[in-house]
Amino acid sequence: MPFGQIKTKEVNHGIPIHSPPYPHTNDEFSDIDCLSISYFTKAESVAPLLPEEFELEDEPLVTVNLFKYGTSPIGAYTEFVQSIEVTWQGEKYNWTVELILDNEGAIFSGREKYGIPKVFGNVVWDPSSAKNPAGFVTGYVERPFGTKIVQLGLKPQKKVHGVQPLPDTGKTSLHLRSIPSANPGQPPVVREFVPLKFRLTEAEVWVGTPSVGFTGVSEFDPVHKFPVVRYNSGTLLRHASAVLEPCLQTYKI
Repeated sequence: MPFGQIKTKEVNHGIPIHSPPYPHTNDEFSDIDCLSISYFTKAESVAPLLPEEFELEDEPLVTVNLFKYGTSPIGAYTEFVQSIEVTWQGEKYNWTVELILDNEGAIFSGREKYGIPKVFGNVVWDPSSAKNPAGFVTGYVERPFGTKIVQLGLKPQKKVHGVQPLPDTGKTSLHLRSIPSANPGQPPVVREFVPLKFRLTEAEVWVGTPSVGFTGVSEFDPVHKFPVVRYNSGTLLRHASAVLEPCLQTYKI
């Protein structure tokens, strides 16, 4: 009687094992457009949504991004990212609240390998679109499809520079990778904090006046529970490249 031929103990990629949904290679990206807005929020509003291990400023810094990836190992896609600055073990990190996108491979890769909280949704973001109001760049997020939960906008005021290398910000994001047990009621088989550095390496940079509008229509996604107290910055990056650096250490919880 014949047997299968895949060497299970050598499998080092996602499932299905005969057709992995994402490559197990370096995570590199190019032809990126990014709208990045940072603002301060209220600690008392966001504390119920964050792990107990984290310390917060009285007015923590929140960053929301819209990404349009032109080229990557998992194809082109658009993505919304919301993160908040926290302190853990004496170091500052950007804790990722939620990422919304429409690329299956990117969702599976982020969740399985790194614990990045990626979910399916519709992100409309194209700074080159003629549909943008004159003098503005805008984008919005729907989850589920047809239900708008947040809209971002920027009125560009100044071109900082053309495409050139960007300095390393030194910022690291933090994620909770949790894989539940197959047996209900048992502890997860994996529960660990995963630090990552996503680094934009080059871009054309503009700065301007930002705007973030939350609709608050959905209790299933907490983006609106990080209210704007005051804005910190608004930046548009065009023709950018980026790399997600390898994770060298994780921390069991």
